[in-house]
Amino acid sequence: MSIRPALAALTGLFFLIVPVTPTAALEAASVAQAAIAPTHLSIPAPDGRAVLLDVWTAPDERGVVVFSHGFGGAPEAYGRLLTAWARHGFTVIAPLHVDSQKHPNRDATGQVAFLTRLEDLSVARAEAARTHPGKPLIVAGHSFGSLMSLIEGGAVTVAGPMGDPAVKGVIAFSSAGNIPNVVTPETYSTLAGPLLVITGDRDLVPGFADDWRDHRVPFDASPAGDKTLLIFAGADHQLPGTADGARFDQIVQATEDFLDAYALNDAAARARLQAFAADGVTVERR
Repeated sequence: MSIRPALAALTGLFFLIVPVTPTAALEAASVAQAAIAPTHLSIPAPDGRAVLLDVWTAPDERGVVVFSHGFGGAPEAYGRLLTAWARHGFTVIAPLHVDSQKHPNRDATGQVAFLTRLEDLSVARAEAARTHPGKPLIVAGHSFGSLMSLIEGGAVTVAGPMGDPAVKGVIAFSSAGNIPNVVTPETYSTLAGPLLVITGDRDLVPGFADDWRDHRVPFDASPAGDKTLLIFAGADHQLPGTADGARFDQIVQATEDFLDAYALNDAAARARLQAFAADGVTVERR
């Protein structure tokens, strides 16, 4: 199957994905805690299209994260988590993809969303290399954005290999699993680097992920070694944007240990991640 018909077939599927929408209380908490406010950039893509980037700049920078939001969503919905990473020393660069409900030139067709996201993230990584030279790179994403991040990390879809050797590891929230006509049985066999998959046992998207276990496919199908899966009891598809209290702290702890372990080659952080345990969280490792 050629790439364009396969991607065109995604259009109806992606309309089923619910964007992350934090509650008013969480939005207020995010504002109150935000010592780091994102800056907004517009960078030209190779085709002349403007790629819009939100950047949370770490005061004491040790690395960079390129983050891809869920279909129809926006980086700001994940502001508390991205702010936490920046405070921890990782500047976050997050494109506002054209499928976002907040994008001024929104286009939610599957083929356009897929191809422009890949281009957005290429621009974001180039911006990271240009403005943060020598800093190690981790990629992360949620839902459709996690598929993009997995591709950056070495997964090969029908679009062909598009991995970036600069990527030190991938954090995937609610991974896209097996998308018909896009993800093949071999897609994740090339995902050799470190991987952290985070999902919940209520992480369902009717018509897209009818079984929460679909989100664990990259963990199960990729080569063993430095792979970690966290399953939060009772957590749904909105987890990375709406988690609060102890659950939010657990996500921050695990992801920051992953960042330190694989971006900074921190042995103590790797040991903490390998020992991670919390009530209501099932942990698997390969």
